[in-house]
Amino acid sequence: MQPKKKKQKVDENVLLGYTTDNFIRSQLEELYSGLKQSTNPVSDQIKELLLNLRPTKKKTIEEAVIALKNKKSVWPLPSDLTIPNGTFKFFPPKEVVDVGGVRTSTHLKASKSSDLLLLLSEKFCEPKDYLNGRYIVKRTLFLMHLIPKLRSCDFVSNIRFKYFERDVLKPVLHVQCKTGGSFNLIPSGCTFKLSLLNFDRNAVRPDKVYDGEEECSEISTPYYNNSILTDIHSPQYVSFMSVIEDSENFKQALTILKFWRARKGVQISGHILTTLFLHLYESGSIATEMDVLTICRQVWSFLSTSLVPAFSTGIIVGDTTKTMGYPGLYIDTLANVCYNTDLVALKELSRHSGVMLEMLESREYNTLVSVMTERVSSLYDIYDVVYKVEIPEAPLRESSLQYCGVQFRGFIDHVRSILLKSYGDRVMEIKMEYILSEPWSRKSPPGLPSSVMIALTIDKDNWTRLVDRGPSADTVQSKTFKEFWGEKSAIRRFQDGSIVQAVVWDGKTAQARRSILTQITEHVLGRHAGIAPDKVQELKLESQEIVGRTYYEGDGEEQAQKIIKTFSELSKILRKCSKIPLTINSVLAVSPVLRNTDLFPQAEYQVSRSKKQAALNTSEAVPPFVQAHEMVCHFELSGKWPEDVQGILRLKAAFYLALKEELESMHITAKVNIKFLDIARNGFVFRLRFHVPKEEKLRAGNISFWVPCSGAELKVQTVILPYVSSHLSSLSLQHSAYPLTVRFLKHWVSIHCLSNYIPDIFCELVVAHIFLSATAHSTPQTATAGFLRVLSFLSSFDWNLYPLLINFNHELISETLELYTNFMNTRSSYPDACIACPQNELSDLTRDSPTKSSLNILKRLAEKSLSNTNSLDSVFKPNTTSYNVIIHLKRSQTGRFPTDNPSQHHAKSSHFPVVEYEPARLYVEELSRAYGQLCLFLYNRYAPSVVGVVMKRAGNGEVKFTVNGSMAKVRTEGGMVKNNLDAMLSDFDLMGKGLVQNIEVLDLEI
Repeated sequence: MQPKKKKQKVDENVLLGYTTDNFIRSQLEELYSGLKQSTNPVSDQIKELLLNLRPTKKKTIEEAVIALKNKKSVWPLPSDLTIPNGTFKFFPPKEVVDVGGVRTSTHLKASKSSDLLLLLSEKFCEPKDYLNGRYIVKRTLFLMHLIPKLRSCDFVSNIRFKYFERDVLKPVLHVQCKTGGSFNLIPSGCTFKLSLLNFDRNAVRPDKVYDGEEECSEISTPYYNNSILTDIHSPQYVSFMSVIEDSENFKQALTILKFWRARKGVQISGHILTTLFLHLYESGSIATEMDVLTICRQVWSFLSTSLVPAFSTGIIVGDTTKTMGYPGLYIDTLANVCYNTDLVALKELSRHSGVMLEMLESREYNTLVSVMTERVSSLYDIYDVVYKVEIPEAPLRESSLQYCGVQFRGFIDHVRSILLKSYGDRVMEIKMEYILSEPWSRKSPPGLPSSVMIALTIDKDNWTRLVDRGPSADTVQSKTFKEFWGEKSAIRRFQDGSIVQAVVWDGKTAQARRSILTQITEHVLGRHAGIAPDKVQELKLESQEIVGRTYYEGDGEEQAQKIIKTFSELSKILRKCSKIPLTINSVLAVSPVLRNTDLFPQAEYQVSRSKKQAALNTSEAVPPFVQAHEMVCHFELSGKWPEDVQGILRLKAAFYLALKEELESMHITAKVNIKFLDIARNGFVFRLRFHVPKEEKLRAGNISFWVPCSGAELKVQTVILPYVSSHLSSLSLQHSAYPLTVRFLKHWVSIHCLSNYIPDIFCELVVAHIFLSATAHSTPQTATAGFLRVLSFLSSFDWNLYPLLINFNHELISETLELYTNFMNTRSSYPDACIACPQNELSDLTRDSPTKSSLNILKRLAEKSLSNTNSLDSVFKPNTTSYNVIIHLKRSQTGRFPTDNPSQHHAKSSHFPVVEYEPARLYVEELSRAYGQLCLFLYNRYAPSVVGVVMKRAGNGEVKFTVNGSMAKVRTEGGMVKNNLDAMLSDFDLMGKGLVQNIEVLDLEI
């Protein structure tokens, strides 16, 4: 009898891999079904019309252009392109070939026009037409000749111009049909001697382009040459299209990849992506037998790891055994289809591909499609600094030569070379972006850009460097350095004894150091490109205007450092105190200002010494707000604490008194409360609380007058919040942009009057997520980039479906991560905004707020703010049109508005200031307790001039009478009750007596 075979155990990882891959496949199939577009095949009438056109008489190019202008036709080429000598005679195309995504059924909804390739007749081009833009002009005249013929067709509704692959030298006709379809007419297939158009040859003579001037005659023109070479080799590209047409999996994969590329905003055309796709097929990396997921994985793998290195040596489609030795994507070793594509765009595509591979390998299938469809809509989604530079009118002839004198393209190349040299290691990547208005009417001139956007990815260690050291003063390179920097450069001696040329930039404050890149940009562009400083605009949020105060040295960071320094001094003093029987092991920071994330760091207070002046000030206005900076004290372990809560509270109060006496012996002012000890030092107030671990357990389920909060709430205050605060403090030190980003978000929340519903810790944790989970985007190095990415996250993240996991230092254990795998099954046990991090695994920090309605409001506000990022100032403009009632407060009674001398604080009977006194906050809390079921009360905590009241629709109908809901109700004829709006307004005024200035009723008809 044979022994029984043991049942082989299946590897759980392998099983999970199969399950995950199948789930992803179903997601991709669902995504493709939504992307698949019906095709409108181009009528054979169009092809027949184009092929049967008759040749025209030969005339000079100048005569042909003048004839068009006499017919009031608008010339679609740039006005600064010189009309060359030569002759023009129209010949019909020898063949009309359908190419592009419509032919292969891989087109998207936004680009479902058929591309018709018009192969030019051999008689159309003369041997010398490749020189000086002659082919470019004749190609355009060919299109202009087609317009009247197409206009006479019954099925054509509109004819416009657009650019081929964003090349301003190659306009094409965009024809719309009455049946709803459209097509692009692309002349191509010219014939020239290929050796004359090598990348190192000059095909644009300066004396022909610049009116007889003979400058730069030996400069090569690779851009212009490749513009013609791609037309020559386009018929060969058509032969590859059958590979995609014959494979359904190729069609689906390429359609999904095109959609993914479009959502990421990468300026790479579908034509180039298809060419890369065909290259992978030729090299054997993908095959028609593969499924869609495998094909996408292989493409992403190549794009993320091999694209940029292979591109730098030249990728040849159709011959995988050779490399060009020069950057590009080539067809038949000559035509570089990426001649008009920036290398930065390929790097962007590579980074996004790396993210998709990480998602596949991590098995996070729930978020794979969401990451794929996540839209990159702004330069700040990827880059850190963005400038808008106006293009000058003065010609840059050397750099614009290879563009046939087109000024703005030469300007872009010239500016890029200058900035690369000036930035050095401060900047890792420069992207130049411009907007082309296409398609445009054939009755209008082409809308060429008047400005260019310069986006920078900066190096966080070098971008705020104050000094740029140059070569030694006695070398030849010193003269070159001096000529480049001009008056900014000077010979300086450094501590190591070296005497070198150096440039020193202004950077006394943190705010000034963040403007060093702007100082560099304005200087070098003014010196080498003739651009005035007022023509260079950095698109950023002005920190001084948003989070600044008149009495700050910068934008508040230096003030926060004063408070942090005082806290460090005080914590050292507290640890040395000896009158308490237990040793103080640690003093932990809790207040946001101690991690540099407070919106407005407090100025030093000064108590009025004159009682007469104090009384006078008290009668006029409430004391200016003085913040108590929270901190928690942890003792050494002890088993002698009482066994009841009241005993622990009394003992803690005795400790507070003993500590107060010891501090006063050191001439440090302190004030005792049964719950805490307030300590004043260096003009700041710190609030100290003692943490006793035993107290948490005793407080569980025992809430009374002596025990006002539960053990869970106490744990949040004394354990969780200090622990999370330490992680956020470390994050502030690692990423200099984190604190200012948090302050921007807090100001945005407060300016939209959500201070009462969105807690500060929520803002800090959301920003921490952005800085710790940068995927394809590098970690933001500027607050503007960080803030806009936070808004993008808030506008898209679904709090109801997903928890937000913030894994500080990878301290979240595997059990916690597994806990959230079945998040939806136990959703009701978690708060509306579930944010889990070390020590806060159950999201206790956001247990009570924000609520679901607050998150919905936040999402809509983020969407609205992102819709108008062209004007960043409008992001911080509140909208009061949705309020039903506006309660205007007396500014002098809020204590929050800065006075002429903001550091003057007063107290009527002692030298200790009035701490944490906010009449507006207390008023809003009282209103919420009384009418929270009927209204939302919105106010700006940091500038409480008004309280906006929004009536809830659900609570304004007729309801049955209840004792708990009887406030401000009036009886109706049917025996029901409804809101008594007059009584409600009267209560608003009465509850805020002395604080309310007037009540403005906007709309009570709900």
